[in-house]
Amino acid sequence: MNSNRHSAHMINHGMVTDDARPELADRRLTEPAADGPELIISSVEAFPLTLTGDGRPDPDGPRYQVGRNRPTIYPTGRETLYVRIETASGHVGWGEALAPAAPRVPAAIVTDLLAPALLGADAAAVRPLRYRLGELMRERGHLLGHQADALAAVDIALWDLLGRATGLSVATLLGGPYRREIPSYVTSVAGSTDAERAETVVRLIDGGARRFKLHLGNGVEADLRTFDTVAEAARARLPEAALAVDAHCVYDGSDALRLARELGARGAWFLESALPAEHLHGYAELAARADLPIAGGEAFRHRFEVAQWLREDALDYYQPDIGRTGITEGLAIAELVNAAYRPILPHHSAALGVALVAGLHVAAAAQNAPCFEYGPATVAAADRLLTTPIEARPDHYPLPCGPGLGVTVDEAAVRAAAH
Repeated sequence: MNSNRHSAHMINHGMVTDDARPELADRRLTEPAADGPELIISSVEAFPLTLTGDGRPDPDGPRYQVGRNRPTIYPTGRETLYVRIETASGHVGWGEALAPAAPRVPAAIVTDLLAPALLGADAAAVRPLRYRLGELMRERGHLLGHQADALAAVDIALWDLLGRATGLSVATLLGGPYRREIPSYVTSVAGSTDAERAETVVRLIDGGARRFKLHLGNGVEADLRTFDTVAEAARARLPEAALAVDAHCVYDGSDALRLARELGARGAWFLESALPAEHLHGYAELAARADLPIAGGEAFRHRFEVAQWLREDALDYYQPDIGRTGITEGLAIAELVNAAYRPILPHHSAALGVALVAGLHVAAAAQNAPCFEYGPATVAAADRLLTTPIEARPDHYPLPCGPGLGVTVDEAAVRAAAH
């Protein structure tokens, strides 16, 4: 087999090696460092993954569906994107993007656009690499959408690789953790009826959980009935139980304000995503007039858009998802938000183990990150791609120890789930 055909085979399967694109081999984004471990990138692989047997009722049925009472598309199973970066010296790092729908799209961006530019670059120059990779699509929405998802996965992989090469954790590389236990709140309280949700919360409280979020957006009156039922049961068991509401961007200004004021009167913890995600001025008005903290920001991709929201004082709690921002931008967002005397409450929903622990390292390294989202079913699914399970307690995560992200990817499981 000649080298050109061999290179094409590797690219088609999501892998680019240093000999796969020889015409780009000398176009390095960074020069090798004069000291430290030699970390010249020699291969980049992208793995769009589908986990079967995890809530998908029919393997031959539709892969995606539109959520009830919501405009957003959701997978019927679990999908994500993993990225593996290796150096000529044999060091490996893993990254992940929050890509629960069509992970093959950001995978193609990694393979076709980012990987050829990474080959021959020094993996130790993480922040310059992240910047220069972002600039590759400068005139084409370079920091948004699927492009940003691909950048996030590569960025996380680079930080993991650098940590493993140096023997340091990512949190240490970021300047050191403020905390080694990250408080969490349980999201996606299970139940098809309000009574079932109340039973779930009581069971979780008995197991040690203290904070919860209800996923609603079913109309103001229905949302308030659900909240009242769950809150009554929770507070009877644990008077200090904290309950938040995620409305999934379905309300207009008047309904959002009415819901916020009613929830504030009921002692709710915060109201998340009440308005369309891009409605900056609407959120600013809601935050100014509401009687409880207003949260949002899971769709943020970079610090520059967050800076605009901070100028408008549009949110009380900022919720970047590190599977969408990557570690470099995630920490930059945290610094901006904390400097404005606002906390970050990192979002985590459908991404799996690598993105989750990346978020934990950012939360630990941020000065003001009081809570992190926790979905028990998501953690269980994530463990299928790791050699050891993520340690998740009922009300907090211990910060993973060890070099890099502190978890080991089960490479065989990843390759088996790739498509």
